[in-house]
Formats: sequence, C-alpha cells, structure tokens
Amino acid sequence: MGYRIDNKDVDLSGLRQLTFVPSEKAGDVYRFRNSALRVFREGETPIDKETASYFTDVSTERILLPRKLLFYNNAFKGYTMKLVSQKGAGKKIITTPTRDFVECVEALEKDIEVISQKKILLNGITPGYSLYNGELYLVNPANYSVLELERSEKLEQLNEFQLHLLVTELVAAELRRMKYPQSCISNVKDLFGLRDVDQTSSSFLKEIIDGQENIKELVKRIG
Repeated sequence: MGYRIDNKDVDLSGLRQLTFVPSEKAGDVYRFRNSALRVFREGETPIDKETASYFTDVSTERILLPRKLLFYNNAFKGYTMKLVSQKGAGKKIITTPTRDFVECVEALEKDIEVISQKKILLNGITPGYSLYNGELYLVNPANYSVLELERSEKLEQLNEFQLHLLVTELVAAELRRMKYPQSCISNVKDLFGLRDVDQTSSSFLKEIIDGQENIKELVKRIG
C-alpha cells in the first residue's frame, strides 16, 4: 500500500515543488508528470473527497478543478490539476493591453457559466489564490461548495460578482505595490464598483477602459 492515483501505485519521492502556485491552507503543490499535484499536509483536509470527486467531472480551462484524486492507503490525500506555465508569471495586469485582459476575463466567465450550471459556488477567490501569467487562473478550489438549487441564474450572477471583486482587488494590489497614492487606488475601486449587477465584468471593463491602451492609462486619466 502507499500513494495511489486511479488505483495505480505512484511514487512521489523526488517531485519538484511548484512555488508559484499558492499552497497556504491547501497543501503543497508539486509537478507530477504533466499535471500539478496538490498533496495535503499532515492533519489537513481542505476539501472533502465527495466534493473533490464531483469537481473531477466538471470541465473548465481557467478555474482549476481536481482532475484525479490522490490516496494514501485508503485516506484521501490530494488531487491533480491542470499544470499552469510559470512563464510570464511576473506580468502585470495593469500594463496588459486592454483587449488581451478583457479576453482573460471572458475566458473565466465561460468557466463561471459551466460551474454555475453544475451548482458550484466560488468561495475564497482572493488574489492569493489566483495566478496571472498573461492568462488569469483561479488555482485553489478548496473553498468552493456545491449547492442544492433548482435554478442556476442567481448563482451565476453571484459567481460573476465574485470574479469582479477579484479583478478589482488584483488591480488595487498592483497599484499598491507600485506605490500609487491611496486616494488614486480608492478612485479606481470606486469606479470598478459601478458595475451593474447584471453586467458581466468583461463588458464593464470594455466600457470603462474604452480608448485606453491598458488599465494603467485609465488610472492615469482618472487620477
């Protein structure tokens, strides 16, 4: 007995840890063949087996969900996920061309439509649990939950709201790191807060950044 994936014994010795994928409160992450493998720490189970198993049947591109489950003997100990390239991980959202970043958000919105139909609620999608390398990924599903709902429209609206909050916080965090004054950051957050509840984040971004090369130029214009 030992570690198993898909009822096949696997050797986890000598795996390279992936430092660019957030691991706090969600286990350690390693490269395993062509996947990322999240292994729970001792005494920690950030997500239950039933929920993780449900997620394996949901197909998404930018919201990373468990693909295969890891067991040690009969205990649930982790899961594999899509491996995201580290190349470009230092890129900034605020200097990304407007069209490119809007397309990043649109890609996440497509995933949100899928997970909402599967009754999945996004929780804990903070900047620390996202990864931007020219494409934006949500990398930690540990806090997501499956709801008992008859209709998914309101859930999709709520998940869209969570995404918009994430985008707002990602932009604000970059501005803080670049030493922008707090008054400027507050103005940007106030502007982002004007999105209508039934408007997608991508369409809102197109609207407010229209004519600007990137978000940095928008920030300069609004002060």
